Amino acid sequence: MRRQLRRFWIAGSMIAAAALLPPPATASPRLISLAFNSQFQAPQQFGSDEFRQKLLALSGKRIVVDYRGSGALGSENTVLAATRSGAVDMAVISGGVVSSVVPELGVFDVPFLFRDVAHAKAVAQGPIGAAIAARFADKGLTLLALGKQGFRNITNSKHPIRTPADLKGLKIRVIPNEIYPMTFKALGAEVVPMEFPLVYAALKDGRLDGQENPVPTIANSRLFEVQKYLTLTGHFFAPIAFVANRAMFEQLDPGDQAVVIAAAKAAAEVTWEAQLDAPRLEQVRKGGMEVIETIDRQAFLDALKPLDQEFEKRFGKDLIAAIRSTR
Repeated sequence: MRRQLRRFWIAGSMIAAAALLPPPATASPRLISLAFNSQFQAPQQFGSDEFRQKLLALSGKRIVVDYRGSGALGSENTVLAATRSGAVDMAVISGGVVSSVVPELGVFDVPFLFRDVAHAKAVAQGPIGAAIAARFADKGLTLLALGKQGFRNITNSKHPIRTPADLKGLKIRVIPNEIYPMTFKALGAEVVPMEFPLVYAALKDGRLDGQENPVPTIANSRLFEVQKYLTLTGHFFAPIAFVANRAMFEQLDPGDQAVVIAAAKAAAEVTWEAQLDAPRLEQVRKGGMEVIETIDRQAFLDALKPLDQEFEKRFGKDLIAAIRSTR
């Protein structure tokens, strides 16, 4: 896979580098490959654009980013594996996918743990986020920054969802990590782990009844064409991980490492500040979706209560308490 992906980059990379080459007397720029899987006009794309522009500016055009997006390299798991192997230098990936490799990041997947975006940002950019970042090194990765994809919500084709009872028996696609399936099983759904590029077709032909994702992903993927109901559960907060292949990153001199980190943090900030839900909600409503804005939150919390002990075992009772108390 590494060789195949490297060949994939060659043509586009040579063109991108040539366009930015300085006069012959000046050293050629360093070319870095970056991949993301999301649709365009989504947080990963906004973050990738900002990273590329900021890195070019901060490095004085010494470092050039050539990226591939919108599933060009396959699923997010494929992109993550390619980044770990070094076939891709950097990636912007959903936290729920990265947590399958770096389990400590999975604490962001604990359902209903975060009050709002400001709470999640304070955790991601504080001591807890720094401690999680330290866990990436032995996975062949360097975490450069954490951004925001958004709170995840449930869509389905059968009926409005307001309580866990409404999920009973529904075939719901989830990210194939450990926490997502156990959460939806506890809520009564029939869980179907599946890579996202396969989801639209499975919803269309009835293999799936529903799925869960942030509103921008639902809108940009045009799921309103194959789903009737959107419930704003906000059950998981989804971070975005800006990651680099560890070996590649450590080969950079300290000054360039600092520039890469600064560019990634600036890119992550763009995703934290992006206000995408309102216009995307209008888009899905125009597409025919019924949006359910109010749920019986306590009923969801009660249904998930039996998982508290499992989450405390995985992440530590003190860590979860520290996250809850972060302001």
